[in-house]
Amino acid sequence: MLHSLSISNFALIQSLEAGFSEGLTIITGETGAGKSIILGALSLLLGERADTAFLRDPSKNAVVEAQFSISADPGQWEHMADVKGPGWEELFGAELEQVNEPGASLELVIRRIVYPTGTSRAFANDQPVPLSFLKALGNTLIDIHSQHENLLLSQSDYPLHVVDGFAGHQTLLESYKTVHKKVVDLTAKVRTLRAAYEKSQQETEYIQFQFTELEQAKLVEGEQEEWEDLLKILENAAEIRRSFFEVVQILEEGQMPVLSQLREAERLVQAVAQHNADYRAIEQRLQEVRIELKDLAGECALPLDQVREEPDKMEQISERLDLLYTLQRKHNVKTVAELLEKMASFEEQLQAVQSDSSLLEKWEAELTTATAERNRLAGLLHKSRGKALEPLSAELCARLELLGIPHAQLLFDLQAKSEYGLLGNSHLQVLFSANKDVEPKELSRIASGGEMSRLMLCIKSVTAKSAGLSTIIFDEVDLGVSGKIADSMGDMIHALSEHMQVLAITHLPQVAAKGTTHYLVKKEWAQDTTQTRIEELTGEERVLEVARMLSGSAVTPAAVENARELLNSIS
Repeated sequence: MLHSLSISNFALIQSLEAGFSEGLTIITGETGAGKSIILGALSLLLGERADTAFLRDPSKNAVVEAQFSISADPGQWEHMADVKGPGWEELFGAELEQVNEPGASLELVIRRIVYPTGTSRAFANDQPVPLSFLKALGNTLIDIHSQHENLLLSQSDYPLHVVDGFAGHQTLLESYKTVHKKVVDLTAKVRTLRAAYEKSQQETEYIQFQFTELEQAKLVEGEQEEWEDLLKILENAAEIRRSFFEVVQILEEGQMPVLSQLREAERLVQAVAQHNADYRAIEQRLQEVRIELKDLAGECALPLDQVREEPDKMEQISERLDLLYTLQRKHNVKTVAELLEKMASFEEQLQAVQSDSSLLEKWEAELTTATAERNRLAGLLHKSRGKALEPLSAELCARLELLGIPHAQLLFDLQAKSEYGLLGNSHLQVLFSANKDVEPKELSRIASGGEMSRLMLCIKSVTAKSAGLSTIIFDEVDLGVSGKIADSMGDMIHALSEHMQVLAITHLPQVAAKGTTHYLVKKEWAQDTTQTRIEELTGEERVLEVARMLSGSAVTPAAVENARELLNSIS
């Protein structure tokens, strides 16, 4: 529900504030007084594009602000899930803690600022929001019904919304939308994964070949260094054996071996060691040197037995190293450890392809199940819509008769499509004729502007309870209507106000008299400027305004009396 509206520096409005109540609020005023400006300001709050032409003073900001109350049920925010902007908790966090009772409401303040540069900013409860957020939010808050909106009847989805509202299968429709969204999401995921899988499949054979090649090489980290060291020994076996042979000869087996001479030196020192402690230390050191050289001679003798010229073994080692070098050049690495890392990477890629295959199968199965459920629910929707068409047509024709179209024919051509959308696979065309002897044809081709306007009003009155809107604004939908028909139109608009807040901009006294609240919009010359003002009318002020609407600028006593009767008949 719209509680208040504040406008400043907007078109002819320097500053304007108005409060609105439940029920039917009437807005009247002479042509050109600025009623449409107020609607323009509201449209700005609902996401319409800003323009510097709106600025009364081009050097200052234009500001439009409105306060709404909305249901505290977070379920109504579900349609905002895909819209960029603050969520339910962000907007109402502090207030939500105080909401405990069912049917409670929350306060929402929307503000739009238009700057002299032509840019604008929008805020919801003081949080900046994009225009897309305002537009999505506006679809929940206010329905502005004007002559222009009659074009909706020619759009493909709008008649379906009307039938759905009349049929009352909102739960079924929401279930369908949930499953349809799942189908759309799964279709996109399957398409993306399948493309990636098919691309990876083209590379899998080569990756498998590389992995197998490395796996069959039976790589061992550190083996390359060991093979290279061993190959050097085998390649220089003769030189190694010769060198160690000569060392052994020097130490132990030559004509004058070092160990024999050390043994003699040790004996000579031993003979005199008893005379002095220092000599005993020399003897000890000679003994230690001899033992160490004896051990060293043993180690130098080992290669004489171990190192042999082995051409076959050299060939095997060379082949192994050639394989390692070839694999390293192929994969642009320098060590066996890096080759092992490459092999692990190839294995991961192969496992990923296998995982993608399993996931693809899983998602495809889910998609098949979801698609079948989506199609089933679409069939139920289509069937439910078909059942609602005849009673809906009868109800609308009965209301059209009240509005001066007694012979209206309204038919619905419902067809099932092969494609599925957000509303199912139904296609609905509206066929209309205002005369009983004229065959119904496509609505947009045969109905006049006045007929379209009346039909739209009938639709609003029939679907008001199910529309889920809190406020509807009628912008001069009663043009070209008078007398008894005007009275019926007023009754229909008034009946709507039993289910929602209704604001009606009207030129008909019969409609104006049925309002709970009455505002007059007028243009005045003040402070050397033309300004649009709005004021609430009560008592005699309202009587005089209705009388003016009855008789024109010259208000006659008869018009006053007639106005008084109109107002009393409502109360």
